[in-house]
Amino acid sequence: MSKRIGILSFSPTNTTKKVCLAVAMGMGAKDPKIMDMTRPELRRAIAAEPDRVMADIDHLIVGAPVYFGKLPVLAADCIESIKGNGKGATAIVVYGNRDYGVALRRLVGSLQKNGFTVMAAGAFIGQHSYSAIVPVAMGRPDKADLEKACGLGMSSLSASRGLVLEEIPLQADFFSRSDMSQPLKPAFISELCIQCGICADGCPMGILSSETGSYLSQAAEDRCIGCLACAFICPQKARITEANAVMRLVVKFILRKAARECKEPLVLLP
Repeated sequence: MSKRIGILSFSPTNTTKKVCLAVAMGMGAKDPKIMDMTRPELRRAIAAEPDRVMADIDHLIVGAPVYFGKLPVLAADCIESIKGNGKGATAIVVYGNRDYGVALRRLVGSLQKNGFTVMAAGAFIGQHSYSAIVPVAMGRPDKADLEKACGLGMSSLSASRGLVLEEIPLQADFFSRSDMSQPLKPAFISELCIQCGICADGCPMGILSSETGSYLSQAAEDRCIGCLACAFICPQKARITEANAVMRLVVKFILRKAARECKEPLVLLP
């Protein structure tokens, strides 16, 4: 009997979702159940009835981007509410060619703690969110990346045991060790906004007005996680990635190595 595959991803710019779909394809899933926890309404539904997530799923592919070497808190909290009850899982993180920090190990650890058997894991490269300032990993994941994701899914089918947490490497640095982070927030050019509501619909925090394109309030702006999804999807470029001179220098310094190197995906199987 073929396994029913599910995909649970936090993917503001659809990069992580794209990798997860490639993994599912490698597993032979023609019609995986896709759950987008980027959307606030789905996270609320999962929080209300977490047991329903795995009701008709045999194997869950879980994916999230890496922010400052860590999992986004929204994704981590959502994942921690879901019980695996011995079912299989694949853990996927996508990072901007700098490093994946502690994100992959924490994702695997969270899934294992909740009763999943993690059969495979991977850290894939996606175009960096700050590429408008420093071009990093442009066009990633590319065809070769997605082929490796597909291969990971295919190879996981023959795994005889789950991964051990100690098999998941760490790339701990200042950012992944610290609770502090100051993400760039997109600049809003109101004169270009046509009030189409696309940014509001795509915001994982639900903090943008569909009528004006601006933040709902100052408190809402304070909750911005800097995913830059709104800048990525705005058809009018009314929301853009922008930084002052000092921040540009800081970003360029932090990403100087990542801008020169071309890293390959990390693929882990038992």
